[in-house]
Amino acid sequence: MKYLLTLIALITTFCHPAGTCAQSIDNGTSTRAVIIGISDYQDPAIPDLRFADRDAEAFVDWLRSPAGGSLPDNQIKVLTNKNATTGKMIAALDGLIVASKPGDEAIIYFSGHGDVERVTKFQRGFLLTYDSPPAVYAAGAFSLQYLQDIVTTLSEAGVQAVVITDACRAGKLAGSEFGGSKATSAALAQQFANEVKILSCQPEEFSLEGEQWGGGRGAFSFNLVDALYGMADANADGTVNLLELGRYLEDKVTPEAAPHSQIPFTVGSKSAKIASVNTEALAPWRQQKNGGGVHFKKIDSRGLEDLTLAKADTGILEMYHAFTAALDAGNLMATDSTLGQSADDYYKRLVQEPSIADLHGLMTRNFAAALMDEGQQVINKFLKTDPATVDNIWANPIKYDHVPAHLHRAAELLGRSIMFIKTSKPKSVSFWRKRGKETTRFNVGFYILSQENLSSSRFIL
Repeated sequence: MKYLLTLIALITTFCHPAGTCAQSIDNGTSTRAVIIGISDYQDPAIPDLRFADRDAEAFVDWLRSPAGGSLPDNQIKVLTNKNATTGKMIAALDGLIVASKPGDEAIIYFSGHGDVERVTKFQRGFLLTYDSPPAVYAAGAFSLQYLQDIVTTLSEAGVQAVVITDACRAGKLAGSEFGGSKATSAALAQQFANEVKILSCQPEEFSLEGEQWGGGRGAFSFNLVDALYGMADANADGTVNLLELGRYLEDKVTPEAAPHSQIPFTVGSKSAKIASVNTEALAPWRQQKNGGGVHFKKIDSRGLEDLTLAKADTGILEMYHAFTAALDAGNLMATDSTLGQSADDYYKRLVQEPSIADLHGLMTRNFAAALMDEGQQVINKFLKTDPATVDNIWANPIKYDHVPAHLHRAAELLGRSIMFIKTSKPKSVSFWRKRGKETTRFNVGFYILSQENLSSSRFIL
């Protein structure tokens, strides 16, 4: 798992008044799509992503489904990883222009790194293909200006153009000193200023990807596909408009990313139709999602770490690595033997450092996840164990007496506004720990719910 630096998903639509974006057209016209997803980059100087190709494949699956228009394979060009070279991307998009006729729909999807060049005052944006050079983007990356030229050519020819750009997923890229990945976000927003946009996060934010989203997806992409299947159809009128889509993404992505800040947003007519709902496809899709909520896990964010730590001094860098090493070793809270060297000790110092402010959300999430992991494993054991064994375990509680403190610290880190419980199973487990005459109860419904004083001292189910 790792962060995606300024992940942006931009859906640009040119729809007829009665048209539906990313749907097949039934009046004799055709829908064609070019889908690009790159996780594995040729040059080691461009950090690999983990799930950009999977995000692209998931979008292809939606296009092939009845919900997405049942597009046949001969109308979808898919380029992933080593096949997604600059030359093949240009050829595919040129072919899209040639093949598209007035009234057709053309879909362009790109998922991968994005950045800006840092030589000129214009700092032009680029999408990085598999074989892009790591610094001199004009020598081989795909220009955002050329992408805009393609979109304009299509739209002026009467073609409905849908552009999904999942870009700016960068870590230590050559333009980052000038705010490269974030600047690409602003460039996309300005270059597509007259079109409908759906962006995965604010320009100054970083986006997440991780295994907890569909076994390995971007947080935004995972929820976007759900929304397009019809789960964003709030008023059940059979369509998903921009207002519904934007609200759905905020309601899902933002709490799932917390305490890291990731707030998707939309620009354009709120009544614009984004998708039609296929009820036969939606029912099994919704059933598949029931009980399959996103779990709170550690995020591995090499890209964000590289970018932020490059600006930190040596002392901060060493302390951060000591913090992550303590997490990996399970040295979470200070004991007599680890005083000053626990993850908690390092965390308290690092969150005071403004030079790594962009990492504070990542650190908080990963620390809380580590604190919660052991407690969850203990809960799982108790749920599977007969009462007699539980009584025997608690007759010798030293093995578990630190768990309430870990859960308490996780609750402090996450606060009471984290809404993971919405997607958790309705189970409630209570740890009880005596503090003299005062007892603290930790309610856990797979995740921390609350903390309150009670008058007992047992672990109960």
